[in-house]
Amino acid sequence: MYIIIAGMGRVGFTLAKSLAGKNNDLVIIDKDKKICESVAGEIDALIINGDCTNIKTLENAGIDNADIFIAVTGRQEINLISSLLAKNYKIPKTIARVSEPEYKEVFERLNVDVVISPELVAANYIEKLINRPGIVDLAIVGGGDAEILELIIDSNSKVANKQIKELGKNKKYLIIAVYEGNELKIPDGETELKPNDRIIILVKKNAVEEVRKLFTES
Repeated sequence: MYIIIAGMGRVGFTLAKSLAGKNNDLVIIDKDKKICESVAGEIDALIINGDCTNIKTLENAGIDNADIFIAVTGRQEINLISSLLAKNYKIPKTIARVSEPEYKEVFERLNVDVVISPELVAANYIEKLINRPGIVDLAIVGGGDAEILELIIDSNSKVANKQIKELGKNKKYLIIAVYEGNELKIPDGETELKPNDRIIILVKKNAVEEVRKLFTES
């Protein structure tokens, strides 16, 4: 894919490093010359020192051929303007970062395809971890219909020292992986769930609390 990323802050840089070299043609735009020079030494991409709200800069970046335009500068107004400019070039997907979550709906109404708020995501993430003791990590998948949980099996839980096949078939969750120490294993029915093992589970949204208690409480 041909991807243009505007803004090389923490979010942009991390994203660019992840996307580079994966059969993507990557173009990076940033106004700061020093940042451009630094990024050029670390990421395999075309680096453009310029203003992403400037049409000439966008055209130099190959906006006509882009599949995705991502605006993640530190200024949400810049992200909005550049995304709207990109829309004029019929780009299939535009993604923009908002700093203030209350503006998320505004961006969406202006037809920015995907609006992200790292601050809002982080707040929701922390809230879920606080409200669900025993969960080490989590990710939301399937448009919010399911979550991937990372749990530590309590020594007194009902599943401790049992093989997965002994738990019976359950349509509410699926055990994806089991860590034994630092070793990750893809489990089967014979896999024994030992106390203090870390496990990764795919759980339906409406069963998260029930599954959490099953694995982490006595």
